[in-house]
Amino acid sequence: MSEWIMQLRDLPYVAADVETTGLSPGNGDRICEIGLVRFLRGSAIDSFVSLVNPLRPISAGASAVNGITDAMVAAAPVFSDLFPRIVEFLGDDPVVFHNAPFDLSFLRAESRFAGYSWPANPVVDTLTLARDSGRFRSHNLSTLCRECGIASSFHRAEADAWAAGRLLLHLLP
Repeated sequence: MSEWIMQLRDLPYVAADVETTGLSPGNGDRICEIGLVRFLRGSAIDSFVSLVNPLRPISAGASAVNGITDAMVAAAPVFSDLFPRIVEFLGDDPVVFHNAPFDLSFLRAESRFAGYSWPANPVVDTLTLARDSGRFRSHNLSTLCRECGIASSFHRAEADAWAAGRLLLHLLP
């Protein structure tokens, strides 16, 4: 494990999660909610959360999981309008995801659509840390949180970001 990752107990980091219209940005799926939660010494100290108008319908399967409907996002800002605020919120802090490749594939695609590049902040993936620890049989976020005693709701961006941010502390040596 990298030295800087072990120092995250005492440094600020941002836990992030997105909810999407489906499973693949390559198939045209888009972000419909973003949640960013800043942590310092294990406590959530700030957050940025927004529904996002994906400019396309949310699939029935995605809506069944995250509870977000087309009506909920109809008046929400589009990602390109949110991007400057997202980047400002992130600053230079490390970004923690649970299943980073999934979230980053959407964030990078949305950034490209908006004419930007996703920032090169350091990334920590709690899914990888959990797998590498060898301590758990299942690696989905809700199961890991339950096994670590982290009470949370799931499948909304802010709740999942908060859970990943707290989970990180349980996965650090």
